Amino acid sequence: MRKAIISVFTSIFLLSGCSTFKPHQISVEPLNPTITSQSALPANLQIEVHSKDMRSSDIIGYRISRFSDRAEVSLPLPATEALIQGTRAAVIKLGAIPAPSANTRLTVELSNLEYSATQSALQSVILNATIKVTAEKNSKFLSGNYSTQKEYQHLATPSLEDNQKMVNEILLLTISRAFNDAKLINFLAR
Repeated sequence: MRKAIISVFTSIFLLSGCSTFKPHQISVEPLNPTITSQSALPANLQIEVHSKDMRSSDIIGYRISRFSDRAEVSLPLPATEALIQGTRAAVIKLGAIPAPSANTRLTVELSNLEYSATQSALQSVILNATIKVTAEKNSKFLSGNYSTQKEYQHLATPSLEDNQKMVNEILLLTISRAFNDAKLINFLAR
């Protein structure tokens, strides 16, 4: 009996030591914002686009398992290129022209991206994203922060594909929110 108990505990110890609970590295796909605003920009308006990734760390949070394992979820490459692509797409959808140099400028900054997982009957992942958009036109400036928080429920620990999809969705929702802001569109249209 004693050998059986020792054997069971040894097996559990060995299996737990061989955990393959790995970190996830997320890459941001090109963003294609949804524009639902009825407002439009002048067709001849040229807009210079810039972006910055202001996060202080690549790590956006930690994934967890049912057994309390933790592993990093990170965005190892800056999101600047995706933000530029998304901003250019929004400018085109609003009727203006992205240009390498123009009197009207847009700067989009990713200031926050957080991933928070909790485990109960289901695994819950809460994602938060905040971008700051600064518009400059005729020596005047307009700045706004746009945030999105969304909770996702999963039966098991999300896979890399699930995490990739969720992070890209939260960024897309946030940049879409910015470019549907009538105040921003009206400022650019003046």
